[in-house]
Amino acid sequence: MDEQLAFLRHPPSSGPLPLACSFRSKSGEVELNYWPAKRGCESPPDRLILFILGNPGLLGYYPPFLTHLHSLLPPSHAILATSHIGHSTIIPGPKEPLDLPPQLESKIDLVQSLRKYLDDWSSGNGETREKPKLSLMGHSVGAWLSCEAMKSLNTSPNQDQWPVQSGYLLFPTLGWISNTWNGWTLWPIFHRPFKPLLPFLSPLVRPILPYTSLPTTSISLVNSPEIIRHVLHLSRSEMDLIRDPDIEWYKSQNLEDQQRGLFGIWAKGNLDGWVGKDGPLVQDALGGEESGRARLLDGVPHAFCLTQENSELVAEVVANWIDPSSSRGPIDSPTIHPKEPLGADMMPM
Repeated sequence: MDEQLAFLRHPPSSGPLPLACSFRSKSGEVELNYWPAKRGCESPPDRLILFILGNPGLLGYYPPFLTHLHSLLPPSHAILATSHIGHSTIIPGPKEPLDLPPQLESKIDLVQSLRKYLDDWSSGNGETREKPKLSLMGHSVGAWLSCEAMKSLNTSPNQDQWPVQSGYLLFPTLGWISNTWNGWTLWPIFHRPFKPLLPFLSPLVRPILPYTSLPTTSISLVNSPEIIRHVLHLSRSEMDLIRDPDIEWYKSQNLEDQQRGLFGIWAKGNLDGWVGKDGPLVQDALGGEESGRARLLDGVPHAFCLTQENSELVAEVVANWIDPSSSRGPIDSPTIHPKEPLGADMMPM
């Protein structure tokens, strides 16, 4: 078995969570955070949820959301979060920033490695047990990466043979990003002359950072010209490559089995500047809110992970999909729209 994934056997009570780890694929190394199954690691988790970040792909934005989700799930479930190559303050990125395709390749490599490790673990000691379920969950461009990974890997006509059982899309950017409101208004920062200049402005804005309400993770981003360069390069690649969504494939994920296929959360109304006409198209393909696979949340923005209230609300929606038997009743949008930190919607997170 791949020794890189030995952290999956990490006991839940042996230290603070999440557990910091990493994975190296052919494209490069990514930073990971792991929340092991609360029941222990004597056997593999019944379900592992791989969460693929948005952009910027800094793990520090998501612990409030993922920790709350972990607390809501059955004790046999585990969560693994993956950054993008070059989007880490502790793992050096490649000399040249990566486009979207090699980032996708690295995610597929990770999913395949996880699938093999879990299968080998479950068949160890000569015992026969049900194979662990593997689900993908993605925020923003992470949702697009999740869908593309599922399309690449779930090719068998037999759903029982699918490596990835289900996908959970959080404020997904699935088509025509360059034609969204933010794609139009922020167009200059993703193109010359501003795109190559912005990383060099980092030292100039550092003196004012203590006077802003930026989250700690955003401050670490602004303090790193190299990460800014990787973030902007991936953003430009998203604009160029994420265009026509495969609506027929999304329709194929509207399955009778409510434990398989796709589920998605979108902002209600015009609150999400990174989602355009692809939003209603994909929602309809999944059967709309009537199907139980699409949720539209009023008052929750694209960058939901920047406030505790929104993080917990989104986590509760996802937890109800994953484990309907533990339903906590109706989940309402916040009655008061929380104030977001300065700069909360300045990147396609």
